[in-house]
Amino acid sequence: SVDYHSDYYTMSDFSSWGVPGSLELKPEITAPGGSIYSVNGAHKGDGAHTSHDAYETMSGTSMASPQVAGMAALVAQYIRENGLAAKTGLTVRQLTNSLLMSTAEPVIEEATGLPYSVLNQGAGLANVGSAVTADSYVLVKDNLSGTASDGKVKAELGDDPDRTGKYSFGFTINNLNGEQQEYTFSTELFTQAIRTVKGAEYLDTLTTPIAANVSYEVNGQTFV
Repeated sequence: SVDYHSDYYTMSDFSSWGVPGSLELKPEITAPGGSIYSVNGAHKGDGAHTSHDAYETMSGTSMASPQVAGMAALVAQYIRENGLAAKTGLTVRQLTNSLLMSTAEPVIEEATGLPYSVLNQGAGLANVGSAVTADSYVLVKDNLSGTASDGKVKAELGDDPDRTGKYSFGFTINNLNGEQQEYTFSTELFTQAIRTVKGAEYLDTLTTPIAANVSYEVNGQTFV
């Protein structure tokens, strides 16, 4: 989750980090969860929370989760009202996942100017406005967790015991408005920085860019 009441968005220090042992990409998306003025559910005089009012400022993933649920509900409503499930051949759930993840905005670490780790923020900060005005949606061909079929936009490459340094994944960009679209491909690759403490090296929470040769193959034509 991000801290909502700050000069700029920052990832909350209590946000969980991936990856799990299955090497899936978790978390998948980010929402405001820090310093949220929300319903506490306990009125004065109720049980152990006698000092609490009905509303108070709270922080936690319990604040971010309902934000994502509300966003998903709004996007699902937009999909139903515009008949997009029938138009695309996808379920409302699949299209909701795709639109929210593919239009999320990466949260940038202010000190470095680089994105927070995908292991910390997933696809980025969810944006309903961007999701319901998108002219296209993205589908990933496959991933480790099998959630590509559920519309989850994430490429999970898994382990590389041979350390080949070569990785590939497939995705499609699908038109929503029926008008011709043009796209410019670009790739930014990051890994975790190395931090040295008392002579020992550890993976840092900050990201660092890595150089790579990237090419795209579109309809049999290769672009570099």
